[in-house]
Amino acid sequence: MGEKQYLLDRTLEAWKGKRVALAVSNEHSFTGILEDFDEEVILIRDVSDIAGNKAKALIVKIEDMNWIMLL
Repeated sequence: MGEKQYLLDRTLEAWKGKRVALAVSNEHSFTGILEDFDEEVILIRDVSDIAGNKAKALIVKIEDMNWIMLL
């Protein structure tokens, strides 16, 4: 019997390459394109924060993420 694929994994796989918004530690919100993920982290590219600051990439620990949404 194969290992069960969890909802988060299925959802993030479907959202790869698409623009998402996420909140980290209930304080910071970011938007960017979901590049990749594993069981520990999510990689976002072409990142902007709520203040308009921009970055090429952002790695977020999944345990520090409060929510993520598809834009």
